[in-house]
Amino acid sequence: MIAPSPFPGNPPAAAEFDLDLVRKYNVPGPRYTSYPTAPQFAETTPAGALVDAVGRDNQEAGRPLSLYFHLPFCETLCWFCGCTTVITLKRDAAADYVTYLGKELTLMQQLLNRDRRVAQMHFEAAPPTFLPPAEIRRLGEAIHSRFKFGNDSENSVEVDPRRITRDHVRAFRELGCNRASLGVQDTNPEVQLAIHRLQPMDVTRQAFDWMRAEGFQSISVDLIFGLPHQTSDSFARTIDDVLTLRPDRLAVFSYAHVPWIKPSQRIFEKQPTFRPPRRN
Repeated sequence: MIAPSPFPGNPPAAAEFDLDLVRKYNVPGPRYTSYPTAPQFAETTPAGALVDAVGRDNQEAGRPLSLYFHLPFCETLCWFCGCTTVITLKRDAAADYVTYLGKELTLMQQLLNRDRRVAQMHFEAAPPTFLPPAEIRRLGEAIHSRFKFGNDSENSVEVDPRRITRDHVRAFRELGCNRASLGVQDTNPEVQLAIHRLQPMDVTRQAFDWMRAEGFQSISVDLIFGLPHQTSDSFARTIDDVLTLRPDRLAVFSYAHVPWIKPSQRIFEKQPTFRPPRRN
């Protein structure tokens, strides 16, 4: 569920929600961040089918392109996380990954019409700011040397405020990013301790200030409800805390408890305040 924030300089406006619409979509579904979504993938796809499909269907010069980059490295594991991650402190792994991304870009570029323009680009996972700024710039060179961008392209990056410097922000702006989403989840220190993600508001505010100063046009905040120690009142305070930053959007997700996929989530079951979401 995504709602816009008040415009900067104006007093907070009361949010309006269509509860019937909320109830309609309050059902389990595949991760929206993957497209096609996970259920659409199958091991029965013949070898070369992707290459054939790209070569057949993606040659029209007038059709825009979207680029998506999954950067899975993270220094520490947040226990609620359901993403595909690699927990490591070895920055060399990220450098090798950027090299392979460059090779993948070359392979895909050969299949596409060179006159097509990129309309959207997104960097996601855990988090892209694991890359040192120099590697972000190297990735940017690999992308821009192979693809042309539209003048009004939307280019976004996920940001972990705990793992960012101003040079990271500058590097992603140089790469072309003009939108960002910040992972906050919850501002309550008790909740943060329970989910293994300590993130003081001052750290989040600093990341916001840097991105505003460097010219990011839209900043979104990610929140999660259903975590240990959360209550309706405490989550309301989290929302109040976040609104002081005047984000352009809020993305509010329900926690997905899937310990059979992510064993680290089992630690929550030992906490008396945790009630696993019901499975339909």
